[in-house]
Amino acid sequence: MKEGKKPTMASWTKYWVALCGTDLFYYPAKSLKATERKHFKSSASKSYSVVGWMAIMADDPHHQDVFLLTDSEHGNSYKYQAGSSKHAETWLKHLSSACQSNRPQVPANLMSFD
Repeated sequence: MKEGKKPTMASWTKYWVALCGTDLFYYPAKSLKATERKHFKSSASKSYSVVGWMAIMADDPHHQDVFLLTDSEHGNSYKYQAGSSKHAETWLKHLSSACQSNRPQVPANLMSFD
């Protein structure tokens, strides 16, 4: 879903995705046959903070390697295919932790001039 609306055509786009702290970085494929890290560009094309998002397994018995990442604030939901149910569970574990992280707080020892 994009901004609360289902896209007219659902298609898969290949990315190498890296989770660093609470940020997801997307590296686009150099070709349609990309399967290994070397087949993807070295610079991320986009990144998102997942703080406050929600990660869940997709309810699809035919695709047990698929999970969803939802940004309810903007009404966007993204579907990921991990390649195996084990990889999907690992991604889900780390994404769930990142989603529940708190944004960095301003230190309490700073002076205020109010």
